[in-house]
Formats: sequence, C-alpha cells, structure tokens
Amino acid sequence: MIPIAFAGVLTLQHQHIAAGSSGITFNDPLLFRLIARAFKISLDDGVANSFYLAAWFGALVTALNLMPVGQLDGGHGTFSVFGQGIHWWIGRVAFVTMAAISVLGWLWHGSPSGFVYVVLLAIMLSVRHPRPEQMEPLGLARTIIGIVTLIVFALCFLPFPITIT
Repeated sequence: MIPIAFAGVLTLQHQHIAAGSSGITFNDPLLFRLIARAFKISLDDGVANSFYLAAWFGALVTALNLMPVGQLDGGHGTFSVFGQGIHWWIGRVAFVTMAAISVLGWLWHGSPSGFVYVVLLAIMLSVRHPRPEQMEPLGLARTIIGIVTLIVFALCFLPFPITIT
C-alpha cells in the first residue's frame, strides 16, 4: 500500500473546485499528508486518481483491521503487549470515543462514515478475546513490532473518512 500511496499522491492532479459545490471528499490520512509534505505537494483541490483511491481504501481497511479491540489484528497486538485487563479497557474507551466522534462527524462533515467504526467495534467487543494457555514475555523484537503496528494504525486512521457536501 505504501508504494501505491506515494504514486497516488505524486500523480495527484489539481483542479480548481468552485466554492459551494457539492460532492464527496475523501479526507486524507496522516500517511498521505506526510508524503505530500515531504514532496511539497498540496492535497487541496486534488482530483483523486486510481492510485490515490486504491491507497486510500487500503489505508481505511488497514485502519479498521488495526483497531485495538477484540479479535482484529490490533486487538491481538494490544492483548499481547498490554495484557487482558488493559485490552478490555482499551476496547471500551475506543468504542465510546468513536461513538462521540461519529456524532461529531455527522454534525461537522455531514458524513455517516464514522458509524462504520462504531458498528465494527460493537461487533468486536461482543466477541471475547481467547485466552492463550501459556503466555510468555514478548521480548524486544516483538515489542517493537507491536509499537510499529500502533504507528501504522495512527498513519492510516481517519476519524472522518469522507465529507459529504
């Protein structure tokens, strides 16, 4: 996904969009913003191309999978790194936070897209994470991988994926 994100941002074409026009805006994840900043490219008034859209949807799916709850990959990571008790609390805090953010997204962006997160979190919270028979310490390499996974989540996550005007 990262090479496609580079291709999408670097080949983004700009077009003046009249103020007050209606449509769907794909909001940019942090990864896209960092790529654009590194190459001094403005993401404003950009017309999405196929590379951009492929990377955008890839980032959205990655963020959904890396949410730190239940049996999603992010949930397995938080369970491994922080343990069962903190994993339980992180899931509940994530659900309440996303519920509040979804309402704000509806009010500020006219977008119901945040509710996808809430529904996914509700489903994942209803499925209990299996307790392994034996847990051993992760070690430095696996702890670093867990931290990198959280960074990837932060680079891909969008609280308001789309704006409808």
